Amino acid sequence: MRCRSSGAVLILAGFRHLSWSLPAARTFLGSSPFSRVPRAPGCYRCDRVRRFSVGMPNITVLTTEDAADKAQKIVDASKSLADAEASTEEVKSYYWWEGKVNFDQEWRVAVTTSASFDAAKDAISKVHSYDLPMIIYDLDQLPDDPKHWKGLIQLSGEAAIALAEKLVSQRIVACAQASSSGLLAVKTVARCKPSVEECAGASIQWSPIGGNDGYLKWLEDECVG
Repeated sequence: MRCRSSGAVLILAGFRHLSWSLPAARTFLGSSPFSRVPRAPGCYRCDRVRRFSVGMPNITVLTTEDAADKAQKIVDASKSLADAEASTEEVKSYYWWEGKVNFDQEWRVAVTTSASFDAAKDAISKVHSYDLPMIIYDLDQLPDDPKHWKGLIQLSGEAAIALAEKLVSQRIVACAQASSSGLLAVKTVARCKPSVEECAGASIQWSPIGGNDGYLKWLEDECVG
């Protein structure tokens, strides 16, 4: 967050009385909800002049761990990120390994922050137990040619598991995670999206994703159906 001490000037620019004193400006600005923005660290004038501030858009970064205590380490590490809020959820993860569909119980960690993805990725990577973790986020703007996608499908619990196994066995998603609510999250690549839609037979909410290079490369290698 940057201190913009010229905020009072911007607001008063449309008024004739530009000769208002600073106390008068403070009185005028005091009724604005923006006057409650916290003072930026090290910015000595932010507590003397109220100002509008435009923050970075929040992103939600997702990763998974294979134990609750390991997921908690990621939650703790995320506290170093700006405006971070973290939550965990137990999921059933399905993926292709050694010629068959495999299943693991995992804990998905969602970290919402105004920090950059690179900052979040670095904080998570330092404490993650996987050699190649999934660290992804939804892209705020649609690229010209998005290659990597996350799809959300709302089903019943058993139907979500059955579809997860089917999509992975056909090699059209790299992984599928089913939650207790029946929400199925799949990760795939652009060329496999039509096949996923045909196989699912249900509405899919698609989002283009970015992520750590190793994981995105793994998506490309695994989605061969």
